[in-house]
Amino acid sequence: MCRLFGLVANREVNVAFSFIRADKPFRELGIKNPDGWGIGYYKNNNAVVFKEPISIKDSSILYQKAKHLYTNILISHVRKSTQGVKKKENTHPFNFGNWIFVHNGNIDIKEIIKERLLNKYVKCIKGETDSEIYFFWLIQNIGEYGVIKGIKKAIKFIEDHKGNSTSSLNFLLANGEKLYALRKAFFNKDYYSLFYLVRIPQKHSTSSYISK
Repeated sequence: MCRLFGLVANREVNVAFSFIRADKPFRELGIKNPDGWGIGYYKNNNAVVFKEPISIKDSSILYQKAKHLYTNILISHVRKSTQGVKKKENTHPFNFGNWIFVHNGNIDIKEIIKERLLNKYVKCIKGETDSEIYFFWLIQNIGEYGVIKGIKKAIKFIEDHKGNSTSSLNFLLANGEKLYALRKAFFNKDYYSLFYLVRIPQKHSTSSYISK
C-alpha cells in the first residue's frame, strides 16, 4: 500500500533529518513503495505541494528539497499503487485550497462516493484513485458540518457501504493551522498502523506523527 509521515511544530523546522539522516529515514520507505512520492507543506500560510511519480529513492530533487525546506506543518507520502496508474495525477498529496491530504489503504466504493460529490468537487478530480475521491468526500463533509463532525460523517458513510476489499481509511489532513490524523483499518491492522511521537512543548520543541 503506502506510507505516511506528518509533522506539526511550534516553529518552522527543517525536515532533512526525518527524510534522509535518521536511522530509519522516510526515504528508505520508497524501496517497498516505489510508485510515487510527494510532500505538502505551508509557506507564508499558503499550501505548497510537490510530487513525483517515481520512487523517493530515485528522486534527484529530494536532497535539495529536504535541505532547504523549513515549515511548521508538513505531510508526506510514498505510494504503492492499488488504484490508478503510475503518474503525477495519482500521486499524493492531494490539495484543495489550503487543505493537503494523504491516504493509506484501498476503498472499493469510490464510484458510490463520487456519485455523492457536488459537481464543484468532481470537476477538481484529476486522477483515477480512490484516495483523491476520498479526499474530496472529506472536504465536502467538512464544508457542511465542520472539521470533526464532517470527518465522522464521511467515515460513517464509508463504513456503512464498504465492500470486502476496503482495507483502511488512514489519513493525514492539514489546513495550515492544524494537522489531523486518522487510523481506521478494517483488517490487517498491524500493517495499517498509525504511530505518533509527542515531544514536551518547549521553546524549540516539535511534535510529529508517522504511519509505519
